[in-house]
Amino acid sequence: MDLLSRSTILYINQVRQDNFEVLIGKGFSEAFSWRNYFKKIIFICYSTTNEILYKKVYDNCYLIGIPFDLSKSPFKSILNIGKNYLKLFLQVRRLIKITKIDIIRMENLLLSGLPIYILCKTKKIPYIIWLGGYERKALYLKYKKNFFTWLLAKFIIFFEIIILKNANFVFPVTDQLMDLVKKRNIKNSFLSPNYVDLSKFKNLKSNSRSIKKYKILYVGRFEEEKGIKVLLNAIKLLQNELNNFKLLMVGDGSLKEWVKKFVAKNQIKDVKLCGLFNHEDMPAIYNSADIFILPSYTEGSPASLLEAMSCGTASIATSVGECKKIIKNGENGLLIPPGDPKIMAENLKILIENKNLRAHFEEKGKISIEKYTMNYKKIHKYVYQQIIKLFNK
Repeated sequence: MDLLSRSTILYINQVRQDNFEVLIGKGFSEAFSWRNYFKKIIFICYSTTNEILYKKVYDNCYLIGIPFDLSKSPFKSILNIGKNYLKLFLQVRRLIKITKIDIIRMENLLLSGLPIYILCKTKKIPYIIWLGGYERKALYLKYKKNFFTWLLAKFIIFFEIIILKNANFVFPVTDQLMDLVKKRNIKNSFLSPNYVDLSKFKNLKSNSRSIKKYKILYVGRFEEEKGIKVLLNAIKLLQNELNNFKLLMVGDGSLKEWVKKFVAKNQIKDVKLCGLFNHEDMPAIYNSADIFILPSYTEGSPASLLEAMSCGTASIATSVGECKKIIKNGENGLLIPPGDPKIMAENLKILIENKNLRAHFEEKGKISIEKYTMNYKKIHKYVYQQIIKLFNK
């Protein structure tokens, strides 16, 4: 019998949910894709309610949402992170008592690193880290630079030195994060791009579809670091020149009310806030769009961009993080500098008006993502097997 088929993996994911009726983000999809490999998959994320969430998804897949508090104030966030650590520690300790955990996979050093590190060391459980973003940069974009963000950044540096360095394996998703791993002198690491299920995210567009208004799609959190304000200002500029497009915004976040007010104040037509969708429904959403836009100030290896391009949607992204490697400007998409609504509007206009260029990006984008993500599961499976084998000797 295969080693993984006798093993249990615990995912610690940073996504926040108010219920499990709609499962947003690729983390769920990726975890479930391993259900035919592992005996059991337990997926822990954070609950935005005051209640613990539970759900059994498949025979061997379980979801747990732990109450989680953050704040717009960095000072309150420091206090809340401490409370969140205790909640996560107690929940995972309880799980370890009732079931054998063979390996833990976590994502965020600041939000979950310390309690998981302590439990893994005391209970002798191996852990790997999927390093999906530059946490210090995201912190400054969210809260700006002040004493409390400086303090949080020091925590992150400490966690990089202790938790990252003591991980059994680290998967950085960008060259910049790989440089961080090398700086911390971590030997057990491998540069691994984000995961996209190529069997689900594929081009289903019809060549004969008639277009009345071109659909520009944004998928992600409504947060400052995601460039939401830049995007809306670009749309404001664009509507002064064109009236044959509409913006679809899939997601939620703290800037949702700002978006509504900005759209109303500037009388921007055809902006639709679509809310949240199950990740399983996202291939149809990407296929319904003509252009995908990612306006972020910072990114790791963004799943939304990979998924959009895999579905053959012509894409524009800012030249941050792994976007610079995913998109070859002018070959399979367009790269633009972050924070510039004028340039963003100009590039959106180019794709709206150039049917041949859109078609070229649709085809080349899909091919490039197939190459980019081809070996993800093979590599991760090999690492899981080797680590579990080592700890079961």
